[in-house]
Amino acid sequence: MNIQKQAKSKLIIQTLRYSFLVLPAILLAYAGNAQLKFTTVASSNEIGRNDYVQVQYVISNAKQIDQFSAPTFPDFQVIEGPSQSSGMSNINGNISQYESISFVLQPTKTGKFTISGASATIDGKPMKSNAVAITVSATGGGKSGGNNSIQPFFHPIWPSETEEVNREYVLRPGENAADVIRRNLFVKVQVSKNKCYVGEPIVATFKLYSSLRSESRITKLPSMNGFSVYDMVDPNKNPPTLETVNGKKFTVHIIRKTQLIPLQPGMIQLDPVQIDNDVYFIKGGAKPARRNNLLDDFFDNFMDGQGGDLIEEHASLSSKPVDISVEALPEKGKPADFSGAVGNFSVEADLENKKIAARDEATLKVTVQGSGNLPIVNAPQVPWPATIDGYDPAAKENVDKSVAPMAGSKIFEFTFSPKIAGDYTIPAIDFSYFDPVAGIYRVVKTRALNFTAAPAAKKKNTSPGLNNALAKNDQSDESAFSTFIVDHLEWIFAFLILSSLGIYLWRQNLKHRREENARAAAVQAEKERIAAMSPEELDPLLRAKRFQEYADYPGFYQELNRAAWKQLGEKLLIRSSELNKHNVVSQLRLKGWNEQDIIHLEGILNKCEMNLYTPDYSEYGSHQLLAEMEVLIRKL
Repeated sequence: MNIQKQAKSKLIIQTLRYSFLVLPAILLAYAGNAQLKFTTVASSNEIGRNDYVQVQYVISNAKQIDQFSAPTFPDFQVIEGPSQSSGMSNINGNISQYESISFVLQPTKTGKFTISGASATIDGKPMKSNAVAITVSATGGGKSGGNNSIQPFFHPIWPSETEEVNREYVLRPGENAADVIRRNLFVKVQVSKNKCYVGEPIVATFKLYSSLRSESRITKLPSMNGFSVYDMVDPNKNPPTLETVNGKKFTVHIIRKTQLIPLQPGMIQLDPVQIDNDVYFIKGGAKPARRNNLLDDFFDNFMDGQGGDLIEEHASLSSKPVDISVEALPEKGKPADFSGAVGNFSVEADLENKKIAARDEATLKVTVQGSGNLPIVNAPQVPWPATIDGYDPAAKENVDKSVAPMAGSKIFEFTFSPKIAGDYTIPAIDFSYFDPVAGIYRVVKTRALNFTAAPAAKKKNTSPGLNNALAKNDQSDESAFSTFIVDHLEWIFAFLILSSLGIYLWRQNLKHRREENARAAAVQAEKERIAAMSPEELDPLLRAKRFQEYADYPGFYQELNRAAWKQLGEKLLIRSSELNKHNVVSQLRLKGWNEQDIIHLEGILNKCEMNLYTPDYSEYGSHQLLAEMEVLIRKL
């Protein structure tokens, strides 16, 4: 175990060193105006027989990646991989996103070899990356300097992080990890103001500052009791930025940026946000003897000559609570019709339809526009004339919540109906609001609106004598009909009940027949689908079983690992570009898997990966792992 830990530490150290060779090549492949690209990148084109080379298949600016297939490496031994990473680069203003699948290879013989490109279906189109040539010499290549101590790397290089930040990833002798974390990883809350009026918007921004290699998870978002809350950014789509604190640069991630509108006066406290972090250090050691290789000497100096084991520390962070003093709106000068608008607004009114007839409905539109607490602004009071019936309004808003204070407009549509024909005037409408900058109330008005209501449409009339005759006939018919209804009321009720029962039974029978037909069609379709399936589709582990029959254990474990990840991706609906253990575990928890089953699944995947690179095979172990995998697939 000690040997494995030392080897792993050396791998991580060499990763940090040689990432500077691989990343520039990767970033150069992305600089083409956010075009879709599929590129093969090798860490070195010349290596020694005992050296290692990393080959990365980089897909940039893809929306959907399916059916990724890596080539075989007949002249190389796969030491590690496939390893997946993703990130974003910004070169001269060109922003690119990428996904990377990488392998660490060791040559099996000397000579000049070609590593084929990988294939994948990208955004619905089949694509293949370029091939790369690798020259393997007996003594060593130009990049590796003949140093066979170079080891493959087992952890990502964090390509999405900017290299302008000086990362504190080496824990030097005498340093305390907790102190280093406290200085280089913290959460801050920034508010636009600590004192405001009721209804006056303020902005609260929760930020994570880091100059460490870490993985962070938000465990508790702050509650915003006492406020109306409007988020201003999506943290998942907001790229990290750089900020300088006390002369040191930090990568800054916005956890939440929100606009808060206080609803009541008093001292209101913003609860802290809580974040769990896994921080990675390399334990510093004595400086090694100087070597002749200038490249290794350069990286030794860059890393201050440190080398040692990988250390993982856990740290829980929380922001400091922030108190907001909310002041009640003043009573002095408050208009009688004030309804809570705070900000800076204007108001206008207009009639949507100009041609109005008595007893017809028309629409009055009142638009409030400006900046402030627009989402909670109420409709102003309309002073309707006595001969107009007015109704409650419907509201529509067009508000930009990404600016502070929020700006835009809110439209109130009032439906009304004039009772009689004539000339009408809708008086000016008052809208009052509180100006928090000046600390006073203001009143703005619309213009008065004039319109004329035409007489109501009349029905065609006949002669008075005919009208009287028709009226008498109508009365006689109504009397006879009423008498018939009263005399036969019980039969009418019986007819209605029987009719309703018959209709209900008919509809239930029809529904039952439709369900039976649908079930029969589904069973037939499933039979046809199964009949059309290939043997490998019927049994996802068929190929692995065949490898096992021929005692080809490397092929068995490779196929078992591939089948497991393929089934997880298909059953959990995870894209291949996002298929990793973290996302798999998250989806399984959402589907109700208990922790014991999840741990069992992780154990199966770890056994597959371990046996891919450990030549210690046993027939019993392969049979047992195959049985466990069959149980897993059935459970999925």
